[in-house]
Amino acid sequence: MPIYEYECGSCGGRFEVTQKFSDPLLSICRLCNAAGVRKVLSPTAFVLKGSGWYITDYPSSDRKNSGDSENPCKKESKPASGCTTGACASGTCASKG
Repeated sequence: MPIYEYECGSCGGRFEVTQKFSDPLLSICRLCNAAGVRKVLSPTAFVLKGSGWYITDYPSSDRKNSGDSENPCKKESKPASGCTTGACASGTCASKG
């Protein structure tokens, strides 16, 4: 169940209440029993822990390259002539002139 924070208009105190979504909002202060309580938006306590949640946690270039050498099926075939477009195989390469 979510935890909601309320603030009293009379005493200025703040308190937290665990409520269901369907529960009605509180209207009486739990600290001074006065009316005029309002729900306050406060930052959540949600924290992502572990690796991989931030840009600095992504693998380094060395680690990325080591993964490529482990997979023998993931090889790119490049033409021996230095053509980078792959057009040499079809006979339309400009460098073969």
